[in-house]
Amino acid sequence: MDPKEQLKRKIEEEREKLNQLLSGGGRVEDAYEQSLVVDKLIEQYMEA
Repeated sequence: MDPKEQLKRKIEEEREKLNQLLSGGGRVEDAYEQSLVVDKLIEQYMEA
């Protein structure tokens, strides 16, 4: 699997975690931190 495909899968995994935080009524700080993780991965994907 090429690196770009690996990043795509990782983005989906991390986005799912973010969705769970948002729908589960978790702490806002945790959701924000997770959104930063997703943003960083998307940045890496776009640069690849």
